[in-house]
Amino acid sequence: MKFTAKTDKEIGSMGLLPKGEYDFEVSKATDEISKEKGNEMIKLTLGVYSISGDKVTVLDYILEAMAYKLKHFCDAVGLAKEYAEGHITADMCVNRSGRCKVGIEPETEKYSAKNTVKDYLPGTGVGIKQPPELDDIPF
Repeated sequence: MKFTAKTDKEIGSMGLLPKGEYDFEVSKATDEISKEKGNEMIKLTLGVYSISGDKVTVLDYILEAMAYKLKHFCDAVGLAKEYAEGHITADMCVNRSGRCKVGIEPETEKYSAKNTVKDYLPGTGVGIKQPPELDDIPF
């Protein structure tokens, strides 16, 4: 068998998206409390889509302490009204979509390299993705 040898670092970075802007969809969201300071937050599980259409799972957290990211997320996914009212829940976030800026957090002694969301791009989302109407499904 022939193959190209890879370092542990190269193996750890396989499957990562390059830095850039990508479409995303929230596949899961849970209301959480941060371990460090006890702040309310929402943990998001995002499906982030590469240019070729491959989906990469990226975790992110939105909370009041990162006000710009919270506001931009709400603006990106159609929750601007709820943001203005000062209340969103995890359930409101599921199945919403938009665009985000993705970065790469380097490998540490404890963790492999991973993609991170640097920010959300306001005004880019379609809100909640609705299932297609029966009349719209080609047979």
